[in-house]
Amino acid sequence: MNLEAVVVDASALVDLMVPTDRADVVAKTIEGRALHAPAHVDAELLSAFGRLQRADVLSEQDVTELLDILESMPVVRHGLPDLLELAWGHRHDTRLTDALYLALAERLGLGVVTTDARLTRAGSASSLILPLNA
Repeated sequence: MNLEAVVVDASALVDLMVPTDRADVVAKTIEGRALHAPAHVDAELLSAFGRLQRADVLSEQDVTELLDILESMPVVRHGLPDLLELAWGHRHDTRLTDALYLALAERLGLGVVTTDARLTRAGSASSLILPLNA
């Protein structure tokens, strides 16, 4: 496994950006590593920020600031078409949008940094999940 780069999922990025009690663990895990994610990560983050704003965890201004940060975040976004078939192979294990992270990790030979318990359970030895249980 390449330890200089990782696939980072939306749950870990939310925990880092909001921040939650897991922010320090996520930050230490990704520190100094190149970050990769399927292109839909931005939509997942927007959805999460919207949920948190509706729950009064974030203000509208907080979301605007987080979106500005997201635009400049050094995450290499990978197109989805090349990942769809690999993701489909995980359809029995996890949500298909989460399977895109597993597919990208398989394609690049990287580990996945996640704080999503469902995604952690779906991972196999070949998907190289790095669970964060802070």
